Amino acid sequence: MNISQEVEKIQEELVLLRQKFHQYPETALQEKITTRMIREELEKDGIAYDRVDPTGVVAYLGNGTGKTVALRADIDGLLVVEETGLCFASVNPGKMHACGHDGHIAGLLGAAKVLKKFESGLNGRIKLIFQPAEENSSGAKAVIDQGYLNDVKEIFGLHIFSDLPSGCVSIEGGARMAATDHFSITITGKSGHAAKPHQCVDATVAAAALVMNLQTILSRRLDPLDDAVLTIGRLQSGTAYNIISGEAVLEGTVRTFSVETEHKIKEMIIQISNDTAHLYGAKAKVDYPGSMHPPLINDAQIAKRIYRKAESVFAPEQLITVPKIMLGEDFANYQTKVPGVFAFVGGGETDGSENFPNHHSKFDFTDEALISAVKLHLTYVESIFGVL
Repeated sequence: MNISQEVEKIQEELVLLRQKFHQYPETALQEKITTRMIREELEKDGIAYDRVDPTGVVAYLGNGTGKTVALRADIDGLLVVEETGLCFASVNPGKMHACGHDGHIAGLLGAAKVLKKFESGLNGRIKLIFQPAEENSSGAKAVIDQGYLNDVKEIFGLHIFSDLPSGCVSIEGGARMAATDHFSITITGKSGHAAKPHQCVDATVAAAALVMNLQTILSRRLDPLDDAVLTIGRLQSGTAYNIISGEAVLEGTVRTFSVETEHKIKEMIIQISNDTAHLYGAKAKVDYPGSMHPPLINDAQIAKRIYRKAESVFAPEQLITVPKIMLGEDFANYQTKVPGVFAFVGGGETDGSENFPNHHSKFDFTDEALISAVKLHLTYVESIFGVL
């Protein structure tokens, strides 16, 4: 099989598929229309599938003999108001495919279309996992809990990034993306009149101090060589301009690459929260349930095998090296069960146009990124099964 020639044959269909899915973004575990459209495409090509509960699809290619491997695409959108101005922009108010998952769906469907043509030559079985709920990190766990990974020996996935040049791909072993923790802190004070602060315990002031104090964990209490991020993304306090707030709620995230660093930061968040609240006469309650998923660590040998095959599919300048990033990805949950590789795909314009980052209301990627995604899926399959 000539991968580039086969993908070129379906290029126009790929673009239309991506545009169709882009118009109907649905958030985690609500992807009912998306699931139906995926099933319809699979049925057109005569590809068998199962429905994941409550949303998502697992499709099957090949035969029951030989090794079983999996290809994965995430399918959920985000609560983002789209501002791209695209002719195929979201028709679902307040929702958008702002992270490239529409391209991931189209890319895996494109690979399925090509692989179906060569199915008789497959000396093994391929599972195509169209996974729900990546954005809240529950989808991979649902797929695993329902047994779809039980007979899988390896897994491959990818992600389109607009800050990487279009047409380029990164296939690398080792740490690639961070573990993701979510926490919330409730500060309880005593509310009262804004003109009588001496009668109150101001939760807003305590919360503001806590935001600043938490930043010292990374700057002054953690080894500077440890890779970590701590961000407070939400602070809500008060009900009116003339009432001193009696309660404030902070929510944040921690990103790390080691369990030891993660545990250190958690302990320090709890300590600093309690000490800061006490300093202002308030109380703190920290809810820190732990990792939503571990760090994403690519299997070095599998990555090397895929890279060697990719050298015959992509031009040398397209095979790039990208440092590990602090973004999280629940593909890492699969890697706790089976070895796997997660690749990066460039989707940014290279003509000087502005590229908006993933999760931005104007996020978009090039059609060439779809081609690269399909080629990568097929490259992985050929790297493990040989010529189809």
